[in-house]
Amino acid sequence: MGHRMIEEFLELVGIDAPSGNERRMADALKSKLVALGCSVSETAPPADGNTGNLLAVYPGTGTGSVLFSAHMDRVPRGLGIRPRIADGEITSGGDTILAADDVAGICAILEGLRQARTTQTARLEILFTVSEEAGLLGSAAFDASLLQAEYGYVFDSSGPVGRVIQAAPYGAALSVSVHGLAAHAGNEPEAGVNALKVLSRILATIQDGRLDEESTANFSVIRAGEATNVVCAYARADGEVRSHSREKLDAYIAYLHRHSTACVEQTKARVSCTAALKYPGFLVPTHDPCVEKVLHACTTLGIRAYTQRGGGGMDANHLNARGISCVGLGTGYYKNHTTEEKPLVDEFLKAGELADTLMRTE
Repeated sequence: MGHRMIEEFLELVGIDAPSGNERRMADALKSKLVALGCSVSETAPPADGNTGNLLAVYPGTGTGSVLFSAHMDRVPRGLGIRPRIADGEITSGGDTILAADDVAGICAILEGLRQARTTQTARLEILFTVSEEAGLLGSAAFDASLLQAEYGYVFDSSGPVGRVIQAAPYGAALSVSVHGLAAHAGNEPEAGVNALKVLSRILATIQDGRLDEESTANFSVIRAGEATNVVCAYARADGEVRSHSREKLDAYIAYLHRHSTACVEQTKARVSCTAALKYPGFLVPTHDPCVEKVLHACTTLGIRAYTQRGGGGMDANHLNARGISCVGLGTGYYKNHTTEEKPLVDEFLKAGELADTLMRTE
């Protein structure tokens, strides 16, 4: 099993699949799923995408349905990946990410199906989504009425196999726009109002980073100015807030408005703030069958399992909101979204074993 999983991983990370252009990856996965005895359908692509979500169904011979999910896309700096294997780790060439997030999850699910189909399984629903890294766009647009499963597993988390993400935060996109006044920077700078300077004051004094034990905020994208000889008339900062508490999320959005307004009171600038919920949060109780079954499966395999709250959004956010209990599962990779991303081979192989165990009918 190990050799096959590794070879498939190397194959799939070599297929360029940025968010919005997962066509080649989807076609490769369709062929694999059909060869494994699945019927496969593709949904309509989300806006600005050329590929839809893949939904594969393996009929099984047991009772009930279980969902297994991973995403096909990857963050930027994921083109032309050249993977390497050394000292029990798989890495990129150092100039790109590796895309273990989430090729490792895809490979775990495929390997689990290869193993489990030799015995009795429940009806298996396999959902490979698009544009997850662009804001969970594929799962947001997915029609969950196509599913029969009441619970499922999203193989899309860093860390060791046995890490179970039973909660993830709400997430909202934020923007702060400052409107100043243009003027010639050499002839009459005093006639202008520098929007970038005002925006800098807002950002320099705002509460961000780790807000409390379950909330974070970050502003990292700035757009401002057009030329150095013009006083900056417009500046905008984009960011986000996340919290496991919807009330705390809403409270930070209200604070952003108050803080920004206070910072421009003594200036001639105007400010406007916007906030848009990107995804809902979720919490799957430990006594939920979804959690109990994965903890039992880990025990069966001799894997140390533990539940944890995650800090990022995943497709499980939208699936839980549609009434399907889902948790995220660690698949043995670390430092995702960076050029140092790496799966540990031994941990990665355990992810296939876990998928196999979860697919088999008890």
